[in-house]
This record gives sequence, C-alpha cells and structure tokens, in this order.
Amino acid sequence: MYNLVIIGAGAVGLALGHYFQIRRGWKCLIVEQEPDYGLGISSRNSEVLHAGIYYPPGSLKAQLCLQGAEILYQYLELNGLPYRRCGKYILAAEGSEERLQQLHDQGRANGVLELQLLQAGALRKIYPELAPLAALHSPGTGVLSADSLMHHLLGEFRAADGDLALNTAFGGLEGRAGHFELNMVDASSGGTNALAAERVINSAGLGALEVARRAGFGYDAAGYELRLCKGSYFSVPGARGKFGHLIYPLPTDAGLGIHLRVDLQGEVRLGPDTEYLPGNTPHYSVDAARAAEFKSAVAQYWPGIAEFAIEPDWAGVRPHLYIEGVHHRDFFIRNESAEGADGWINLFGIDSPGLTAAMAFGPYIARLWGEPDDGSG
Repeated sequence: MYNLVIIGAGAVGLALGHYFQIRRGWKCLIVEQEPDYGLGISSRNSEVLHAGIYYPPGSLKAQLCLQGAEILYQYLELNGLPYRRCGKYILAAEGSEERLQQLHDQGRANGVLELQLLQAGALRKIYPELAPLAALHSPGTGVLSADSLMHHLLGEFRAADGDLALNTAFGGLEGRAGHFELNMVDASSGGTNALAAERVINSAGLGALEVARRAGFGYDAAGYELRLCKGSYFSVPGARGKFGHLIYPLPTDAGLGIHLRVDLQGEVRLGPDTEYLPGNTPHYSVDAARAAEFKSAVAQYWPGIAEFAIEPDWAGVRPHLYIEGVHHRDFFIRNESAEGADGWINLFGIDSPGLTAAMAFGPYIARLWGEPDDGSG
C-alpha cells in the first residue's frame, strides 16, 4: 500500500510527490494518464515566477504564491536550474493611475514590499519606445524553465524511491474503509488494476473535476464546473533582446491582459488572450487572424509594436473554476473528510500562479492533514 497516490504529473503533482517522498519520507506514487509527465498545463504556460501582487490579501493564491516563490527561487538557485529574476513593469493607461495605486497597496498587503510606483514617463529612461505611462515595478518577478524544473523534481523523486506510472488513468474509487481502493485504467490497453493508498491528492489539472466525479464526490450537483480558457501567444522575432523586463498592462476581470513576455533567451512573445472553448474541448492552434487584435492591445503601452511582424506561436489552456455560474478566482483545495473520505484532497482551478506556488502546496496540504510542521512554509 502506498502512503500517498497523486493523480496528475504536472508541475504541481511532481512538486507534491517530491515534498511527501523526500521531505516527509512517505512512499508515494504519481499516476499520469498521458504518455509522459508535464504534457498538460505545465508545458504550456508563460513560465513567469510571480511575486504575489494580483491576489486579494488572505486568499490562497496570495498565501501560496508568496511562499511558493520563496521556496522555488531557493530550489532553482541551489540546484543550478535556469531562471532569471528579471522584474516586471505594470503600466497604467491614462486615467487608471488610481487602480495602479490599489494594485501596489494590495501587493504590499500581501507582503510584496519591494514594489515601486513610477510617475508617468519615468520608465522611458529605460525604454524610450514605451508609452509615457505610470508604472508599477515588481523587481521580484522572474522567469524560469518549467521543463527543467519538472525534470529535476522528477529525478530527485525517483532517486528517493518514488514511483511514477504513465499511461495510467483513474477509473474510480472502489472503497474508503480505512484506506482508498483505486481502480486504475491502462490508457493504452484499457486494462484495469487496483491500487491501495492511505491518502490521495487529485492534482489532475484540466481533468480534476472529472477525477472527482469518478470518485463519487458530488461537485456536479453542487454547481461546480471547470471552464477551459485558452490563451494564445504570438512571437515577435525582430524584437529579440530588445527588452530585459516583463511588460504588463493593468489586469482586468478577464485576466492579466496581453503582456510582453521575455524568456530566458531574450525572445519576446505577446499573450495570452482569453478565449473560453466551446464544449470545453482543448485545442492548441493559434489563429493567425488574431494578430491585429494582439498588436492593437499591445500598442496601448508599446506603440512601436506596429513596426514589427508577429507570428502565431503557441497556446495553453487554463482550468477556470465556476461555482453556480460564478468564477471562483482562488485556488480550491479541500480535504474530503465531510464526504467520509478523510485523506483525499481535491485541487480545482489551479491556474496562474500555480507554477509559482507549486512547491508550497505540499506543506499546505500537510497542515490540512494535521501533520507536524517541517519548517518548509
């Protein structure tokens, strides 16, 4: 019997396995229905290491983003993994300076104390091509390689005798009497086998609600749904090396806005936009016809984008949690003790800043289970 089975081998699932196998000394198994780890949300995100500005004080996103960023920076540095603490500027359109101040105050309330407000036009001393707008500087924001992170987490997990089962889907929960009897399905052959686990974490990302459904939890009847939200990116090949910072507009209710992202190689990409997918069917094609829309949005803070050609790049899909038709904008983490399943944790709506927070989920869940604090957050 496993001490813990984790369903889903994305960045969060791998970080959970790493924490409980190595820090707690539990015998863990990570199961993944795809033929390899990290093929879902984790392989298609902006790879931004967020500081913790955007989330209401007291929210799980605020708490776990800050804790996760601290743990993650230390882990990347200690293990020589690629990252860059490049910093970010958030620009406010004229007339929106009050909202920028509110964002600054919210970030500081969350514990992001190094934020700095800049007067309109001050940023042009660094980037004269940007519009003369007020800005909020977040020096603690960074970029990393999600692939390198996941590869290293998995390597250490396996070295500590952790198990990974690929092409293995969760089929159903057969029993809860003292432990969990899991019915697992071979995604290639359709064959089934049983697994026993003392505890289970459902970290299945886009499929998390389906896993909970198969386990018999009543989230559908309670009005829970995951709406899949696609975000596309365009690349700007001619702007390589032009920016050293991330450049963002002010966030809106729809998201963080189409921003300018610089990766570890200095390549510039624009995105993501927000597109809810009909029928909740994921697809990752980028419509070249959206280029004009992207350029128009970015021109509000970088007028010079008009001089550059942009090309369709890649897209990702985020799982937005809705409860009775209302967007639940925080992480959802629940121990299902009230359902007679103490020790089963469901994670829903783990979108941004899920990658940043990944290494803080383990300590948080350990506390939910009443485990002694190991000092890791």
